[in-house]
Amino acid sequence: MSENQKVYLNILKEIDRIIYEDQLLPGDKLPSERELADRLQVGRSSVREALRALELLDLIETRKGEGTFIQQSGGHRLAEVLASFFLKDQRARHDVTETRRIIEIEAARIACQRASDVQLKKMEELIAQSKQRWGDGELPVEEDYLFHKTLVQSSQNRLMLNIWRPLVEYSKIALRESLSREGRTGHSIEEHEAIYQAILNKNEREAVDSLRKHLENSRF
Repeated sequence: MSENQKVYLNILKEIDRIIYEDQLLPGDKLPSERELADRLQVGRSSVREALRALELLDLIETRKGEGTFIQQSGGHRLAEVLASFFLKDQRARHDVTETRRIIEIEAARIACQRASDVQLKKMEELIAQSKQRWGDGELPVEEDYLFHKTLVQSSQNRLMLNIWRPLVEYSKIALRESLSREGRTGHSIEEHEAIYQAILNKNEREAVDSLRKHLENSRF
C-alpha cells in the first residue's frame, strides 16, 4: 500500500470514528479541514483530497462559507461504506475486487443484447469526454467511473447495479492512482472504446474479453 493510500485510510478512519462516537446524522457538520489535518498530523491538501473523494460518492457536501456536512441523501451510508470496504483487511479487498469483476463481466455479456440506444450513446459520450479531459491535462476519473456504471446499467438488471455500486464507489482513489501511471490513461480510453464497440456490435465474446483485459490492466 502506498503512502498516499495510507493517508487516505487514516483520514477515512478518523471520519468514521467521529461519526460513530459523536453519533452524527445526515445534515450534521464534520470537523474542518484544519481540525482533521491537526488530528492526523497530515497536510490539509491530503485531507481535502480525501474529502473530495467522499463528495464524489455523494456522501458529504461542502457548502461554501459553511463547512462540510453529511449528505441528507446518502449520509446514512457513510459509516457503512467506510467500515465495509476501506477498513477491512487485504482478503476483504480482494473479495470486493473479485466480485466487481464477476458482475461487470456478466453485465457486459448481457448488455450486448439489452443495452438501450440511450446507454450506448452515453458510453460513447463518456469516451469523448475522457479524451477531452485527458487532452486538457486532467485525469478522467469521474468519466471512467461513469463508463463502468453505464455498462452495468446496460444489463437492465437493477439488483446487479445495486450490488455493484458500493463495490466500486470506494475505489475512486485507487482509480485515480491507476490512471496516474505513465501511459495508462490513453490505454484505458482505448480499452473503453473496444468494450463499447463490442457491445454496440452485440459481440458477447469480444465484449467480455475486452473488459477482462481492461480490468487486468487497470490492476483492480
